[in-house]
Amino acid sequence: MRSGLPFRSQLLRSLEADHGSDRLISTAARDLATAVIEAADAALRESGPRDAGHGAGESSSVADTPSFTEKSIGDYVTDLDLCLDRHLTRGLTAINAVPIISEEASDLWDVHVPPEAWLIDPVDGTTASICGEMALCGPMAARLERGEPQMSVMLSLDGATLGIAQRGGGAMLLRVTENQPRWLPVHGFATSGRLKEGCLLFNPQSDISRAHPAFLKLHDKLRTGAHTMAIESRMPHSMAALGLGTKRRLAVIHDNSAEFPKQMAWDILPVKLWVEERGGVYWGIDGQPYDIRRPMPIIAAARAEIAEQLVAFAGS
Repeated sequence: MRSGLPFRSQLLRSLEADHGSDRLISTAARDLATAVIEAADAALRESGPRDAGHGAGESSSVADTPSFTEKSIGDYVTDLDLCLDRHLTRGLTAINAVPIISEEASDLWDVHVPPEAWLIDPVDGTTASICGEMALCGPMAARLERGEPQMSVMLSLDGATLGIAQRGGGAMLLRVTENQPRWLPVHGFATSGRLKEGCLLFNPQSDISRAHPAFLKLHDKLRTGAHTMAIESRMPHSMAALGLGTKRRLAVIHDNSAEFPKQMAWDILPVKLWVEERGGVYWGIDGQPYDIRRPMPIIAAARAEIAEQLVAFAGS
């Protein structure tokens, strides 16, 4: 048989136990999170590697290596993407039968047209899923009103991280370590730490020739080590922002441009809401709150002060 979502039962029990707690997760947000968890579990059982008796951490057979199609340079789709899209569409429609806007849908929607809509990125970080890095990828879903996210859920496919955000209601993380789920503190990002004492994550274009000049300038300025403790680049995934405020992670910088769009509405809006509800900022390289209608490099930072320094470096 095929394996489902790790820690599914622990995540669902934690959501249920949270009912009535001081975290004040709304019923609607809990329903959305439950739908995402159940969709991920069903999709992994349908399209994931077969459980052939491997122990934890052991690799599956070559036959279980996921197949994929390259839609464009660095942009892939797998059976898991399509399967999750189907299960998420079914689960979210059961909650509220409004239009679905999905990365894998046949038609692209203007998110500002429907009064209400569901926004889906079936697998944020498809490249990571192809390479078996399940902690770096997973489904993201948001409920939109006139194009603005009112709640969002992000789930890693290793089952260890669940992010929930509610407009005006805050944002929180549920992490599973040693099989034990734990809600992280519900307050905002840590305020300590200067740029020189922190780490930054860069998410570049797959094809460096497509890089935005401001992104390249910022990357080159900071890789000298003069202004920050460390920078890193990892497999592209928008959920990298879930690491903000931990392990000295102060900001995530995504390359993007109108000519070569890399970050679309489904990549942006679920994360943007989570960052802002945690007290961080989600800005364009111009120093303004990010607008999906004006594609440019993105800075998700734990504090405005950090984002301001990065914008200055990019323009200097």
